Amino acid sequence: MGDDIKAKSDKKNSKRFLKIIGIVSIVVMVLAFASLNYFTKNYLYNGKIAENIYIQGIEVSNLSKDEAINLVKKKYTPQDLTLKYNDSSYTIKSKDINLQYDTEKLIDEAYNITRTGSYFNDIISYISTKINKKDYNIGITYDDERLNESIESISSDINQEVSNAKVDIYGGSIRITPSVEGRSFKVNENKKIISEVLKNKNYENVDLQVDVTKPKISTEDVSSINSCLASFSTKFNSSQKDRSHNIGLAAQKISKVLLLPGQTFSYNDQTGPRTLSNGFKNAPVILKGELEDAPGGGVCQTSTTLFNAVLLSGLQIDQVRNHSLTPSYVPRGRDAMVSDGGSDFKFTNNFDHAVYVESYRSGDTVTAAIYGASQDRVGVSIDVDEFKYNNLPAAKTYRTITKNGKSTKSYIYTSVYKR
Repeated sequence: MGDDIKAKSDKKNSKRFLKIIGIVSIVVMVLAFASLNYFTKNYLYNGKIAENIYIQGIEVSNLSKDEAINLVKKKYTPQDLTLKYNDSSYTIKSKDINLQYDTEKLIDEAYNITRTGSYFNDIISYISTKINKKDYNIGITYDDERLNESIESISSDINQEVSNAKVDIYGGSIRITPSVEGRSFKVNENKKIISEVLKNKNYENVDLQVDVTKPKISTEDVSSINSCLASFSTKFNSSQKDRSHNIGLAAQKISKVLLLPGQTFSYNDQTGPRTLSNGFKNAPVILKGELEDAPGGGVCQTSTTLFNAVLLSGLQIDQVRNHSLTPSYVPRGRDAMVSDGGSDFKFTNNFDHAVYVESYRSGDTVTAAIYGASQDRVGVSIDVDEFKYNNLPAAKTYRTITKNGKSTKSYIYTSVYKR
C-alpha cells in the first residue's frame, strides 16, 4: 500500500513539473517572439537603412531613404566644371552634358540590403553589415558626345598658329607686327583629366594642358628696329626690259629679310639659282670677260647695290668679289659680283640688335636699305685706293667705322679688272 501511495505522489510531481516546463516554454516563446518582433520592427524593418552603411564615405545608417538622399546630395550633386588656361576660364555645364549621379539608385540598394524577401537572409545581411562596413561609390553618367563637343569648342578657342614678328616698311615708315605664340590644345590628355574629375566628383578648377610653340622671331627681337642705318641706290637702262626685270626680281627676292644678331645673309641663297624656271630672263652677263646673254643678267647690279648699303651700315662683310670688267653703275672697288655655284656676297649681323634688309626697284633705280636699332648706328667712311696690277686697273677698298668717338679702319677687298 505504501508503494501505491509513493507511485501516485511521483506521478503527481511529474505532471506538475511538466506543467511548469510547459509554462516556462510558453513564456520563453512569448518573450522570444516579442523580442524578435521588437527587433524586426525597430531594427530590421524599421523603414531605415541598416547600420554601418556608407554612400561615398557618408554614413547613412539608421536614416530613411529620403533622409539619406538629402544628406548625400548636400555633398555630392552634379556641378558645372570650371577649366583654366592662363587668364582664360571655360565652363562645362553639367546640364549641357547631361551629367547625372546614381545616388537614389544606390540608396535604394542600400535600403534593401536587409529587405531581400527572405527573413533569414535579411537577418544574415543585417549581422554582416554590423560586422563589415559597406561603402557604395556613386556612379556617374554623362553624354560623351556632348562632352566632346564642349571640349572641341574650348580647343578651337585656345588653338592658334605660331607666327613670327614681322617688319614692314611703308614709305620709309617702320611697322612691326607682333609675334604670336602657337598653342595646341591637347585633346586626349584634357579629355582624360576631365573624365577623372567627373568620376572623382572633385570640382576644383582644372588646369588645361596646352602645348606652346614659341615663335622663332619674337616681338622683342624686332622691337628695336626704329631707323634706317644705311641705303644705297644705282640706276640702269630701263629700256632693257629683260635686264630690268632681273634686277627687280632679284631685289624682290633679297628683300624683307630679318637678321638676328650673329646670323649671316647669303645673296645666292636668297635669290636661288638664276634660271628661267626661277623666273629670271636672258640678258647680258659678263662671262670670261665678255658680255653674253644668259639667264639672270643684271642680278649683279642688285648685289652691288646691296653691298654698298651693307658697307655703309657698318655690318660685317664676309665674302665679296669684283667683276672682271668695271661696271658702269658704281666706281671701281665698290662692286659685288655673284654667280651660281661660285661667287657669293655674304655679310653677318655683328650688331647687338636685329637688322632688316629692304630692297626694291622703282623705274630705272634699284635701292637697298638696312634698317636697325639707332643704338647700332655708326659713322662710316669708304676709301678706295686705285692702282695698276700687271698694267690692269685695280683698287683696294677700306672702311673706317667710328663708334663712341673711336675710329677703326679695316681692309675690305682688292679688285682687279681687265678693263
